[in-house]
Amino acid sequence: MKRPFSIIRLTDRFVGFSLVEVTLAIGIVSFALLAVVGLLPVGLKSVKNANEQAGAANVLSVIAGSLRSASSTNRANFSSQFAGQTVAFAIAGSTTSNSWTNLALDGSLETATSPKRLSAVVNIYPASSVTTPSRAVISVAWSAQSAPGWNSTTQRWTNADGSLTSGIQFLPKP
Repeated sequence: MKRPFSIIRLTDRFVGFSLVEVTLAIGIVSFALLAVVGLLPVGLKSVKNANEQAGAANVLSVIAGSLRSASSTNRANFSSQFAGQTVAFAIAGSTTSNSWTNLALDGSLETATSPKRLSAVVNIYPASSVTTPSRAVISVAWSAQSAPGWNSTTQRWTNADGSLTSGIQFLPKP
């Protein structure tokens, strides 16, 4: 006797995806992968910028430490070293400015073959006496395309992808 309704078992038919389903799945995965690949340049640029910003913060800190450790033999003229350059100023003297255009992320000088990554400027405003603190404005900039330039009139960087500026007060060691 035959039953009016028959139950189809999975073993009775071929089970699988249709061509339309496979095509739709490939289209969705392709769209998602293209979106991820499209975000890669933005992500890489953000990582590079963060790396250079961290390097600039490190250089700014090293320069500030160098100024704070400035020493003198006569209690009037002070000097310190940074990246192979003497940073000098005189108590009750005029404002001095120092600049570097070829710094590595660790504050050392770049070699001739390596790309210039950081530039720095230090403006020192000496105190009127040894017992009052001197002031300094330190600015570090980075640019991947061209070397940043410091405009001393506007006190701003040109051709820079970014910059960090900090003012410090320090009492040099006698």
